[in-house]
Amino acid sequence: MNKFLYYAGIAVGLGLLIYFYVFNFDNMSETKLVNSVLYWYVPFVFGIYGLTALRVKKKMPADQANVLSYSFSGKDSALLLTMVLVLVLSGLIGFVLFIIPVAMFKVHSKNFDISVAIIGTLLWLLLLWLFFKMLWPSL
Repeated sequence: MNKFLYYAGIAVGLGLLIYFYVFNFDNMSETKLVNSVLYWYVPFVFGIYGLTALRVKKKMPADQANVLSYSFSGKDSALLLTMVLVLVLSGLIGFVLFIIPVAMFKVHSKNFDISVAIIGTLLWLLLLWLFFKMLWPSL
């Protein structure tokens, strides 16, 4: 059930991103385009965190405790690719912010994936809010 929710989040996020910035780009002011970030950003980030956490929960052996060492061990090539893509696309700071919620919770707990998805989304929403309040007005 949760897997469907995460895929739906990514699909909705990407669909809204394409709608706003491809099909509706000329009909919106710059301010409206910037304000529309929340509509696609939240479900997309939620889906990415959820799928990553679900993969870690499903594949990580019970005897291994460190998510970061497991992610870069090469035992799960899809997880390794995800981590490398996050590192390349968002830089070291983005990667650290991405891995914090995944490393916060015990992997084999019942609600690991949904907890990671919610906390990760809230973390990135906080950063987006700080960007809009502190940096955006000065640009």
